[in-house]
Amino acid sequence: MQQIDFTWKIGGEAGYGIMTAGLVFAKVFSRIGYNIFTTNDFPSLIRGGHNTFTVRISTQPVQAYTSKVNLLIAFNKETIILHKNELAENGAVVYDEKIQLELPEKNNKNFFAVPILDTAQKAGEAKVMMNLVAVGASLALLGNNFTVLSELIGDIFKKKGEKIIKSNIEAAKAGYDYIKQKYRPMYNFPKLAEIDNMLINGNEALSLGAIKAGCKFVSMYPMTPSSPILQFMAEHQNEHHILVKQTEDEISAINMAIGASFAGVRAMTATSGGGFSLMVEALGLAGMTETPIVIVNGQRPGPATGLPTKTEQGDLRFVTHAAQGEFPRIILAPGDVEECFYETIRAFNLAEKYQCPVIILTDKYLADNMKTTKKFDYGLKIERYSMTNVLKKLNTQEFFKRYYFTETGISPRVLPGQADGMHLSAGDEHNETGFLIDDSDARMKMMDKRFKKLEELKNELPQPKLHGPTDAQTTIISWGSTKGQVLEAMEMLRKDKITVNFLHFMYIHPFPSEKAKEVLDKAKTKIIVEQNKTAQLAGIIREHTGIAIEHKILKYDGMPFVSNELYKKIKMLIK
Repeated sequence: MQQIDFTWKIGGEAGYGIMTAGLVFAKVFSRIGYNIFTTNDFPSLIRGGHNTFTVRISTQPVQAYTSKVNLLIAFNKETIILHKNELAENGAVVYDEKIQLELPEKNNKNFFAVPILDTAQKAGEAKVMMNLVAVGASLALLGNNFTVLSELIGDIFKKKGEKIIKSNIEAAKAGYDYIKQKYRPMYNFPKLAEIDNMLINGNEALSLGAIKAGCKFVSMYPMTPSSPILQFMAEHQNEHHILVKQTEDEISAINMAIGASFAGVRAMTATSGGGFSLMVEALGLAGMTETPIVIVNGQRPGPATGLPTKTEQGDLRFVTHAAQGEFPRIILAPGDVEECFYETIRAFNLAEKYQCPVIILTDKYLADNMKTTKKFDYGLKIERYSMTNVLKKLNTQEFFKRYYFTETGISPRVLPGQADGMHLSAGDEHNETGFLIDDSDARMKMMDKRFKKLEELKNELPQPKLHGPTDAQTTIISWGSTKGQVLEAMEMLRKDKITVNFLHFMYIHPFPSEKAKEVLDKAKTKIIVEQNKTAQLAGIIREHTGIAIEHKILKYDGMPFVSNELYKKIKMLIK
């Protein structure tokens, strides 16, 4: 079978369905068996500004996007100006015929003028349907049958009635027919064997993981890039018996989630760095009261509002040390949509078992980007650590010993109102029954009790994963969402007969120092890849192992790493 790796990009002003067009185009090729990876870029504006949606289509699994575009769809001249240099050799541009091109572009045989706006207006919806006209024209250039797009439009608009379905299909067909009648297809994308895959992004996968884990309470204040989690959970709350609450601010969001968890249900909140800043005091309350909670922090560039619709990995140090004082917490950073699903389930299990906050670090890149993946395994066992009746011997006084000293540091929990379960739960330091104390020895004993849980936890957490040969002289290190770009860069290096391995960190706190030292001590050359200014993981590695990472590839302009560009940077450092 012919190997295909093709990138399609659409650009234009916000408000004209750029994102919808990209999603529809991606789903068409997902349905006919191709592997898909999508990414989008937009400014922090309600309307206006330059928007793009990029779709990579491949016969092989893909985990990132590349900087070369094979087919560019331009709704305005700005799109051509900004992205024409991204065109691959023999790359093509489909543009609205009203755009006035420069002479070299006008004479370029790979520039296809299409009456996108006029065709949309004839369909009766003016600019709203430009996106489907463009998708139809794209499919014609790629030599694809129109049937799949027609069926997909029917599925998307089935709740809006036959009239809306018909007008959208007509708009797409008009763009398709125009290309068919005037131009010859440039490419050939045959329909592949049916593959039962999903096309899903990180926020959706994480939400599904929370639902599967038994989350029954979600409280959030919307903040990009985590806002879609609130929308997804609200859309599915009735069928899964979840209470979803949009709160007045992030302080209320985390406190309500803590309250729900105290009452016995699995609870979650999600935000970004600015919202997490407001949650910090309540995070400490969860730590002191040993209340399980899962918190999602979708990172974006800061400080302050920063770049609210861009991506970064700048909050690792922040969430590691957030809140005054010291208490156990777990920090994990999924690397792809599969890990978003499965590790969210684990996050709820860990939070409940170890009675501590679990913070999931995503970012705009992982949260919004879609990729094809096999359907998730929904038959996984969910571990519930029940709050059953406890032994009478613990109830030596009138009050129950909620913070009973155990060998593991994990104390028994009870539901509010449970017989023989009366105790206090406050933000002050306390004794076993929750009564407030200021005794030095008792304080130290209670602190040691809480931190005992970390020793038990270290044996349970997944270790950083080493990809590639164990004896490679060069080790690439990264964490979270940079996983896909590094893996693809590794494959490009392999084709150049350059051998490297890749140590990917997902669970970062408590830090897996033994595994990190074991792998990094063997590497002659160490290269870290991070989406921040100060190489935060590199600093944590040195803090816990004494190993300094000599080579750093850092990116903090708000845009994600691109796999082919990352490959070139790594190759230069190795040479």
